[in-house]
Amino acid sequence: MLADLGYLGTAAITGTRKPPGRQLTDVQRACNTALNRLRAAVERRISHLTNWKVLDTGWRGRLNDFPEVLRTVTGPEIYRTWG
Repeated sequence: MLADLGYLGTAAITGTRKPPGRQLTDVQRACNTALNRLRAAVERRISHLTNWKVLDTGWRGRLNDFPEVLRTVTGPEIYRTWG
């Protein structure tokens, strides 16, 4: 699980906090940047899900069809992001 610095000390993978009066090393800064890039991608996915009208109004179709609809909608977004 990836998390921000608010979750330090938990089982989550977090970045490194800057020590008081000192700077982060180049390696620590690079690790924080890589972690934040991954977290940003996850945050964008969550944002897209919460903005979909079907999730806001509730699914009114057959429950068996919902996973296929979800895959159909998320597929193009994945290709747009990683393509």
